[in-house]
Amino acid sequence: MIKERGDWEKYRERLLRQVKDFEKMKANFSEEKAKFESDRKSEEWGREGLWGKLRAAEDLLAKERADWKEICKKDNQPMYAVRTKITDLEAQNATLMKKVEDVEADKERAEVQ
Repeated sequence: MIKERGDWEKYRERLLRQVKDFEKMKANFSEEKAKFESDRKSEEWGREGLWGKLRAAEDLLAKERADWKEICKKDNQPMYAVRTKITDLEAQNATLMKKVEDVEADKERAEVQ
């Protein structure tokens, strides 16, 4: 009977140890499960947040591009006017240079005669 009681005590201690280990593992599992769910939600929300930021950046880029084109159009109008004026002045300069050359040529011919 003593032997049975000793075996029963060992068995009881072993069961109590296993129950404690099970409780520890259960607590760890609950913590890891909560962490996993948190990470999963943050990943999903993070992904959605990044998509939202990307869409906002694309919208901002489209708006900035439209504004930039409008500004370039406004800047180009005076530039085209100035370029046209420069081209006209170059043409006038060329005709005046041609007249000066003609006058100098006439002057040289007059001197020669």
